[in-house]
Order: sequence, then structure tokens, then C-alpha cells
Amino acid sequence: MMTRGDRLLFRGMLSYSALLLLLLMALIFFAQVIAKASGPGHGPWSMQQLLIYVTLQMPQVTYDVIPLALLLGALAWLTTLTSHSELIALRMSGWSVTRLERPLLAVGVLGALLVFALGEWVVPITAPAAEAMWANASAPGVGFHDLGPSGLWLRDGRQIVRIAAVGDDGRRLRGISIATVEPAMVGIDTLMTAREARFANGQWTLEGVQSYRIGTERIITGSAAQSPWQVALKPATLQSFSHRTRTMTLPALWQAYRALQGSALSMNRFALAFWQRLSYPFVGLVMILLAVPFAIRSHRGGGLAGRILLGLTVGLAFHFLNLMSGYISVSGGLPPAVATLAPLGAFALLAWWLHTRTT
Repeated sequence: MMTRGDRLLFRGMLSYSALLLLLLMALIFFAQVIAKASGPGHGPWSMQQLLIYVTLQMPQVTYDVIPLALLLGALAWLTTLTSHSELIALRMSGWSVTRLERPLLAVGVLGALLVFALGEWVVPITAPAAEAMWANASAPGVGFHDLGPSGLWLRDGRQIVRIAAVGDDGRRLRGISIATVEPAMVGIDTLMTAREARFANGQWTLEGVQSYRIGTERIITGSAAQSPWQVALKPATLQSFSHRTRTMTLPALWQAYRALQGSALSMNRFALAFWQRLSYPFVGLVMILLAVPFAIRSHRGGGLAGRILLGLTVGLAFHFLNLMSGYISVSGGLPPAVATLAPLGAFALLAWWLHTRTT
């Protein structure tokens, strides 16, 4: 049962964290309105469309900033209690650091549940809808996802295929290059490029085809508006590439990682997204564990502005470390699980070290 002190800490932590979350969301909302006011550049962009587009981005923003709001909320609330000597009174009455953290961590659990719910049930709907609006598509999933400068490389028998973009849940491709190699891969028999490929009725069809066949004396060129494409490539395999990983649920990320037949870098991308999605709800709890000893150890200085600045510094440090470990993982330097859990573990160890030195 919660005591009066527990209720005081819980309500204050909940109020301050919610207030700071709303403030962060409002700042980002207005910044996005200003940044996107000119529109996507391929058609009229009314104020109504702009506001709908930015609103659809807000669940992703909320997902990202909840841990920071919990950190800032804990620092701000504990600073307020210190300024009124209430935190000192609790400490003098025998409340340990761990005892102080219990009601604060209860708010952190609510934040973790909200992060999980947004990541699994809200962002996978709103983020593709926002991307579809920006791409001027009629529905989520129709727009194309650019696969970067290197594209996606696949091999099917003698065909080596490069794909620049995937859309429509893997049923449409753009920027296709196909090299047909000779037996034993001693040379290239045919080079072919296509503007687009569509999957319908169990068959791929290339559109805007240019072909180059290497003969004994000359290169034979050809072109066609459409051409059937015999390749054992299923839209279900490509579906994972038609949206960004942040729009996929945990089961979809894991299934994509297990079933993907592409490159190791692509598989690392899905595995990294899976582990990040799994661990991110716990980031707010670690931030609270950091905030309490910080606030108690520096109760005579800094003030509210100093604590907020400290919280922003810690949040940015975690974001930078998490981002860098992710880049290293995608390039093959670290296993995705290690790259995800290492920053979280490092900050958890820092929190533990601060606890051992806080009386």
C-alpha cells in the first residue's frame, strides 16, 4: 500500500513528466510545421494537409522523447522537493535512495507501457500514413522506400539483381539492374535494366527494359516496353523493405530477420531494429535510476535550470552512444544485441555506481 510520501512522489513525478512530455511534443510540433511548410515539392500543400502530416508524426515523436521526459520529470520534481526541504525531510526520516525511487519507477513503468503500445500499435499505422502523404501516395504502403546508394543485391541462379527501391508491400520495384552470368560465373552473358517491375497473378513483369547482350563480335542492344521476368523472388520476402523498420511490429521485425535472403548488412538492420524496439521501453527506467542519485548528490547547487541542462546532456549522450553503436552494428562490427544493450548497460552501470556512492 502506498504511503502519503509515496503518493506525493508518484503524483509529482507523473505531473512533471507529463508536463515536460507535452512541452517537448509542442516544441517539436511547431518546429516540424515550420520545417515542412513548403511541402514535398511535387504538388500543392495546404495548411490542412501540413497539420495532418505533422500530427501523424507525433506518435513517433512521443515514442522517442518519453525516456527524456521521464528523466527531466524526475530531476525537476526532485529539485522542487529539495527547494521546499521535503526531500531532505524524507531522507532524515530514514528513506533510502531505493525507497525514494519506488514511486518514481512506478511512473517509469507506465511510461514503458506507453512506449511499447505506441511502438507496436500506433506508430506502425501513423508513420506509413505520414510517409504516404509526403510521397503523394493514395494509401500507406503504395509509396516507394529508397534502399540507399548501394540498393539491395540478390542472386537467383545465374541472375544477379540490384533493386533501388521497393514499394506496394514488395509488389513493385524500381531501378532494377540484372546481370545474367555464364555457367561457372566465368563471365557476363547479358546485362539488363528496367525502370520498374510489377508482380501480378504470380508473375513479375519488367517495364521500360533496356538489354545488352555480349556477342562474339559486338554488343547487341534491345529495348521493350514490357517483358516477363522469370525469377524466384516473392513479394513476401521484399515486403520488409517496403517500409522503414520503425513502422514494423516486433513480430514483423523478427520474421523479416529470420526469413530474409538478402545481404548480411540488411539482416543486421532488421535485427538491430528488433533489439532496439525490445529494449527501448526500459530506457526511461534507467534514466530515472540516474536522475535520483544525481539530484540527491547535488542538492545544494544547480537549481532547476541546471538540472534540466544536466538531463538534456545525459539524454543526448545516450542518444549519441546508441546511434554510434547502431552504425557499427549495421556495418558488421558488433552483433545487434550487443550494440543495443551495451549503451543501456553502460548507463545502468553508471546509475549503480552513483547509488553506491550516495548515502
